[in-house]
Amino acid sequence: MPAPDRRKVALVTTTINVPRCIEAYMENIAQYGHSDRVEVIVVGDRKTPAGAATFLQDLHKRFGSTMKYLDVGEQQAMLRRWPVLDGVIRWNSIQRRNVGYLQAGIDGAEIIISFDDDNFVHEDVDYLAAHAVTGTRAKIPVVRNESGWYNVCERLECDPPRRFYHRGYPKSAQSFEFGGETVGLQDVNVIVNAGLWLKNPDVDATANIEEPLNVVKVREVESTTRFALAYGTWCPFNSQNTALHRDLLPALYLVVMGDWLRGYKIGRLDDIWQSYFIRALGDQLGGHVAYGPPVVTQDRNPHNFTKDLSEELGGYILTERLIPYLRAFKTASKTWSEGYLDLTYHLRESLEADSALDRPEREYLRQMTLGMAAWQEAVRDIQG
Repeated sequence: MPAPDRRKVALVTTTINVPRCIEAYMENIAQYGHSDRVEVIVVGDRKTPAGAATFLQDLHKRFGSTMKYLDVGEQQAMLRRWPVLDGVIRWNSIQRRNVGYLQAGIDGAEIIISFDDDNFVHEDVDYLAAHAVTGTRAKIPVVRNESGWYNVCERLECDPPRRFYHRGYPKSAQSFEFGGETVGLQDVNVIVNAGLWLKNPDVDATANIEEPLNVVKVREVESTTRFALAYGTWCPFNSQNTALHRDLLPALYLVVMGDWLRGYKIGRLDDIWQSYFIRALGDQLGGHVAYGPPVVTQDRNPHNFTKDLSEELGGYILTERLIPYLRAFKTASKTWSEGYLDLTYHLRESLEADSALDRPEREYLRQMTLGMAAWQEAVRDIQG
């Protein structure tokens, strides 16, 4: 009988609400006996109500798990260690979650689970056990597609049926023809476990504008709902219901967004670009991204989909520029820290050498690499 998993887990989120969804997570964690190894880190913002801290204190009294609420003052004090990064991360943005990742690293978490406050856990699923594949070797189906792309939303059954793609999936890679993939069991090193969703899937604004989506089931691959993608076969993953191994901390920077480019405010792709950077590195450092359980219900917070679209349009264009840079990336480094530094320099050199890249796009991406470098400095300080 295998020994019980005692690895320390940090659940990280940011919110401008009282994060009431955490109560169900804690009930699930207590039900399956994990409370003593779990820390919850909630990163506040200038809009977060004071009741968020009180709510977490009450949860600590009920369940015993460590609850950390990082308010504005605590974040300011923490980030004074890294003034360049402090100057990069903005207030009133979901990228404050970066602070939570740093706190998880400081606290020694071995698995970091990033989730949104509109993700709801199911009672009949051991949530932590389902994510525990992260940081282990597992024999699971691996999907390969010669196109270099596989849309994991093909595994989601929608009512009524329709086709849709994961948020941030390159528009140029979307196809009217499915198929072409091969599947085989492999023993893989899982570095990320991206849990999927029922009800409201994580899709681009264009899909939500066209027709409401209602996911009712996750289809199986080779008699299981968990699968991984082969090296070179990519799909993005997000920062909701996603578990990441501690080795990836140097690459967990959520790209700070909110700047304007050619009349468009760039947003909603911070975690998507993070995922592509991790894939470019993982393919060479030896790590796979798994998709599937635990499945949560996403009861999406109110969204203005037209506003979402306006923040995605410029990002669509930039994603198409970034992907070829990432596909060409090579590193001889053996660690995530050195590999991420190599990637930062590679991106900087690629955008400078790209004669087809106009000056506004070049400057936007140059600022992105400065943020990546600032993140790298902070993580190296934490890891010593």
